[in-house]
Amino acid sequence: MDMWPIRDVRYQVTLACNLSCPHCFAKARQPLPDELSVEEAKEIVLDLKENGMRLLTMTGGEPLCRKDFVLELGSFLSSISARYRVFTNGILLDEELASELKDRGVSEIQVSVDGLEDTHDSFRGMNGAFKRAIRAVRASKQEGIKTAVRLTITQQNHKEVPAIIEYIAGLEIDAFRVRPFVSVGRGSENEKYIPTPEAMIEAFSHIEEKRKNLPFPFQLITPSFHFLGKDPPKTRSEKSFVGSRCVCGKQLCAITPDGWLKPCGYFSVKLGNLREQKFAEIWNNNAFLDKMRSIDRLSDVCMNCKYLVYCGGGCRASAYENTGDLCATDPLCPLVR
Repeated sequence: MDMWPIRDVRYQVTLACNLSCPHCFAKARQPLPDELSVEEAKEIVLDLKENGMRLLTMTGGEPLCRKDFVLELGSFLSSISARYRVFTNGILLDEELASELKDRGVSEIQVSVDGLEDTHDSFRGMNGAFKRAIRAVRASKQEGIKTAVRLTITQQNHKEVPAIIEYIAGLEIDAFRVRPFVSVGRGSENEKYIPTPEAMIEAFSHIEEKRKNLPFPFQLITPSFHFLGKDPPKTRSEKSFVGSRCVCGKQLCAITPDGWLKPCGYFSVKLGNLREQKFAEIWNNNAFLDKMRSIDRLSDVCMNCKYLVYCGGGCRASAYENTGDLCATDPLCPLVR
């Protein structure tokens, strides 16, 4: 078997979106003119499954803007015994649609909640967005679907973290995922939302304090650097809370709405188009991926840092998209800010 078998695929179903959020890595709003048809997507999915794919996540844009596409592809994925998830802003997910997704074998729905009502609505640019997101969470849970909530930590919402946790704990969700605001895509145009080091430490201190008593698992998406200045993590639980090295370009990849393969959604780099080439041709024969997979040294700041073994230098996409250097320090790290 190849050294880098694919496991996790993030498929941007469309660039259409009913919101225009400041952190969107895809800068989503309008659909592309040549997005994959459902038949093209099925062919690509079969190819991915043959190459080891275990999980496909439908993202966007807002994937439910192509509801019929998502339902048909979901049915197909279930028919070939491939697990799939849907990540949504929740605006379009009501009880009826949740039931349809359940019937088509969806394994998980993740809904973004980025603050309490006023903060979430302001961040998402839509009055009522919070109420719809919570409706989506409840509709998913009502259908017995594994349901996750994702929170993006920003300078504007970090003080609300304890209240957000208290609120979502009452929703009986199955997972809580957190990532700091990243300066990629539209995020690079909205840097006022990037949390200061002090804000990150405050937010994650609250999470660290509460996570042991949470009725659902907590998952950190990439390192948050909240641990700087403390003793390096020692226990398995502490290390898990810090985060582990990213597997993008190794076990994880992303596909754009028009079929381009990327190391992950946060990279602008296009590796090859799956309309024109088989997955393995691109995945196993690409100079950019070879470089990603062979990185053995980062910046001196990282190499001399006692936390490197835990954070892995942070997000490679954030480093590359902001500096053009795969080996640079993640600009979110407080040591370089």
